[in-house]
Amino acid sequence: MAIASSRWGGPSIELNVGTSSVNHDDRRPRPRRLEFSMIETVLAGLVIGASMSASPAASGAAPPSVAERFDEIRVRADLPALAGFAMKAGEIVVIDAVGVRARGEETGVTTRDRWHLGSCGKAMSATVLDQLVARGDVAWDTTIGEVFADVDEVLPAWHDVTLRRLVQHRSGLPEDAREALLALRMMPLETPLPDQRLKLVRVVLSEPPVETDGSKMRYSNFGYAIAAAMAERRTGRAWESMCREHLFGPLGMSETDFGAPGSMEAVDQPRGHLNGVPIPPSAFADNPQAISAAGTIHATMTDWSRFLAAHLDAARGEPGLFNPERLQSLQRPPAGGQYASGWMVRRRDWARGPILTHNGTNTLWFAVVWMSPARDWVMAAVTNQGGPKAAQACDEAIGVLIGELRRLEQAETIPAMEKIETGSGSE
Repeated sequence: MAIASSRWGGPSIELNVGTSSVNHDDRRPRPRRLEFSMIETVLAGLVIGASMSASPAASGAAPPSVAERFDEIRVRADLPALAGFAMKAGEIVVIDAVGVRARGEETGVTTRDRWHLGSCGKAMSATVLDQLVARGDVAWDTTIGEVFADVDEVLPAWHDVTLRRLVQHRSGLPEDAREALLALRMMPLETPLPDQRLKLVRVVLSEPPVETDGSKMRYSNFGYAIAAAMAERRTGRAWESMCREHLFGPLGMSETDFGAPGSMEAVDQPRGHLNGVPIPPSAFADNPQAISAAGTIHATMTDWSRFLAAHLDAARGEPGLFNPERLQSLQRPPAGGQYASGWMVRRRDWARGPILTHNGTNTLWFAVVWMSPARDWVMAAVTNQGGPKAAQACDEAIGVLIGELRRLEQAETIPAMEKIETGSGSE
């Protein structure tokens, strides 16, 4: 099932809240099939005007808590659960979760639960690929033709497409290919994932590209899947093991993995919902694992924050576990473009400069992240349901988190101002 391309309006102060698709044809949701949708969230000043409009001093009463505001959003959108966190200077300063893991169950979500991140995982995949490039296993200008020269099904028109063009969605791949997804679903579940990805290469690259010069950004999940297949060919290792070795392990992301989180036997983690019905975790509760590089990762909010902190540090030029300049190269789109490598780059007044953003959904979940390097902020929101209402609710949750970050900054500024006003220069 795909989310149709559309725009949802929202409250506007000086900016608008809403969601619009990127390179998605308008169409109605199709039943019985899950796929990813990269939706650019046009968040700019959004509900911040409402969330920051009344201070305790002005109203004489304490404002509602983050949990209360999240729950109001959740109930209004009819979501099973809603969660989010905000970071300042690489540390979580606000985190909350409200609602239940599954409709019809009483078990509430917690801030330690795991959430499906969808295409928000693309930035992780690009980071893993960059680590392989740094090791010399592959290069960003390595081509499909060099790696799959022995695969007869790959048309010559694909031979010059590079690894970088694949992760920047400039390869000429189509957004969707039913035949490839069907071929993956028809393969036995025990088929090794590298073999499944090679099958994907044979099917997808047997059709001509939509365009060949790389001048146009055309969002395609298959680009990341083929990039992973190229990495597997060059290293002889499965993509998932490379993610664990080069990203999850070094960052301490011990509660991060692939596929729908939790077990079939117990509701021990949130479950994705389709049309309001909880879907138990299984191979069919997510997109095919062969396209895991496009976004089948799940993680706790704390684990996700570790990855985001690494990219925030890099964006600010600060030293970290990874080379800042290398990660910065993943955050820069090609000339004239807005999509980098797993990040959409925009400008927002509230961010005081460029922002990095992405979201993701397999139609059972929704996740979104916003990063403001200039303000040293990161905000992320997740829910265990997909669709327009979920996207809108996550937008509103981000607005609450931005409001909290502003409030915290104001609280830090007031004592400093009082100190200056009193003329006290001593400790």
